[in-house]
Amino acid sequence: MIMKGKKGVVLGIANKKSIAYGIAKACQDQGAQMAITFLNERFEQKLAPIADELGCEGRFYPCDVSKPEEIKALKASLEKDMGQIDFIVHSIAFAPKEGLSGRFVDISKEAFDVAMDISVYSLIEVVRELKPILSSNSSEIGRASCRERV
Repeated sequence: MIMKGKKGVVLGIANKKSIAYGIAKACQDQGAQMAITFLNERFEQKLAPIADELGCEGRFYPCDVSKPEEIKALKASLEKDMGQIDFIVHSIAFAPKEGLSGRFVDISKEAFDVAMDISVYSLIEVVRELKPILSSNSSEIGRASCRERV
């Protein structure tokens, strides 16, 4: 089991069909201990059974990446409950509704900026905040990238 003894956090599970769920399930199957996050109360209720299934009892945290204080709170919770972690999976994507309809070239700068901030830049913010609790051999995975040793 390649992940046996590894600890980490998965951000971005939306349901059992999401990429983040598939990654979390594979990590669990390979022996990893995980925490998962949820966006808000609606997702907390929806994801609680998934957190239980993935063995995340006591490691199920709120984290709206558009709120720096929630990223800081995530770090504090992870440090308290898990100590150092070995991996971060960031599988968060969002765009305002008006940015998802119509032609590609018609997206507003504002909608594009929101999509990039939440879907892309938040990975940097999360890794930057969690860096003090990352093990020396940690890995961070964003939907389209993998980087080791931050």
